[in-house]
Amino acid sequence: MKVIHTADWHIGRILNGRALIQDQTYILHKFVEHMKEIEPDLIVITGDLYDTSFPSKSAIKLLEDTIKQLNISLQIPIIIISGNHDGKERLSYGASWFEQSQLYIRTEIEDLYNPIKIRDVNFYTLPFATLAEFQNYYKDVEINSNHEAMRHALKDIETSLNSSEKNVLLSHLTVSGGIKTDSERDLTIGTIESVDEDVFKMFDTVLLGHLHHPFSINSDFMYYSGSLLQYSFSEASQSKGFREVTIKQNQDISSKFIPMVPLRELEVIEADYQDVINENVKVKNKENYFHFKLSNMARIEDPIYHIKQIYPNTLALTNDTVYSQHQVAKRNLKQLDSNTIIQQFYEDVMDDELDKLQEQKVRQLVEALDEEERSR
Repeated sequence: MKVIHTADWHIGRILNGRALIQDQTYILHKFVEHMKEIEPDLIVITGDLYDTSFPSKSAIKLLEDTIKQLNISLQIPIIIISGNHDGKERLSYGASWFEQSQLYIRTEIEDLYNPIKIRDVNFYTLPFATLAEFQNYYKDVEINSNHEAMRHALKDIETSLNSSEKNVLLSHLTVSGGIKTDSERDLTIGTIESVDEDVFKMFDTVLLGHLHHPFSINSDFMYYSGSLLQYSFSEASQSKGFREVTIKQNQDISSKFIPMVPLRELEVIEADYQDVINENVKVKNKENYFHFKLSNMARIEDPIYHIKQIYPNTLALTNDTVYSQHQVAKRNLKQLDSNTIIQQFYEDVMDDELDKLQEQKVRQLVEALDEEERSR
């Protein structure tokens, strides 16, 4: 049985003010083309199809068109679970009659106890649920973390698993030790959202959503598909794509990652401002989305305007002069007096020296602060 595992489409995503709907339309079209070639027996989408619980009309249309092509035109069965970004009511609308075409949408904890059987493989679904939702569902049990919630939920079905068949869990959560990025919204505050791998040992494989890195965890039976696109500049170096999972009854389950090439990548460029303007920096593609971290911009008026003339999809610009490791970090500030520290800081930021009047004002201010400190 050939299963395609994907997740975290985040349709409707806006990055630094730029709507990514064109990029998402492109990558989902490519995904459909891949499915025509691979001809899978099943597609599983493990949460965060939308980026918000109230998606725009264009986001809804893109998802509906994509699912229609996959499920109706290509006649591929699909299992969808909700993630922490999805609105359950929106995503599950019409779910009861969609099952007539083998489109299974699962958004509730109780769905875990009704596995979907396809070709002698049992697919157990546990959509994203908050800790409060787990506590409300299991009223008679004290649950203080996602780990405890997951352990209790799975304990109830462990004895009913048919060991002569393959059992697969689909869920949307954080496995302990998983690599996170800036674009993933924390499920809870602190560490109570993480779930240890040993809780899932009863399953032959576990296919997950939420973490965007396709190799977020090192496991021989649990996998994240990762997102289809880079959704923050912290993901700029990550490969994106989907997984092809092969399930055979008398063999181990195998999984391979299939990368995809987006319309535009995210690039982070650290350089001198003049080198960027003079195009003396190496970039993959001028049409990519850029975050420039540049030095020596202190006297430049509206630098991002000039940069966008060359790199039109620049989404972020940071003045790295303030954080220059070569000029500030290596100094032993404890050995310098306050006046010298202020003077050197001014030089680093402004690329200029304090004039006589500024030096006098700084000295007077420091003396006044020292006097106030001594009087306390």
